Amino acid sequence: MFEVNGTLVIFVLSFLAFMYLLNEIMLKPVCKVLEMRAYKIQSDLEAAKAARHQAEQVLDKYEQDLRQIRSDAQGTINTAVDESNRVRKNELGRIAAEGKAELDRSKAALSTERAALIDSLVAQERELIETITRKVLNDETVHVKVDETEVRRTLEEAC
Repeated sequence: MFEVNGTLVIFVLSFLAFMYLLNEIMLKPVCKVLEMRAYKIQSDLEAAKAARHQAEQVLDKYEQDLRQIRSDAQGTINTAVDESNRVRKNELGRIAAEGKAELDRSKAALSTERAALIDSLVAQERELIETITRKVLNDETVHVKVDETEVRRTLEEAC
């Protein structure tokens, strides 16, 4: 059956030599490549975590700057709106004052014109009364005394 002879020893020695060479030539380099690959994966993961952390910090700073810029912009807008409202209010006040002054001047001019018209109407009224009285009485020598202040008061009430 099974004989132990020199062939078995050579076979075992050649098998052990083959296993040693296989280990040295194939297995150790493959293990080394696998270890290097695992190390590279681990280092890439750590680098990615660091890059992500740095990106989050940059994003946080960007958002903080953006909030500050928006706040400053809103402040500028509010200041501009307040300033424009102040200018508008001043301008409306100035226009209202000019309008009131123009209205007062117009009222004064109308009052002066009204007084002049009433004065001219008083004279015409006096002449008209005298003419009507002379015609009614059929006497050209009649002289009627007309109270001009009463005529003026009546015309002012009518106007």
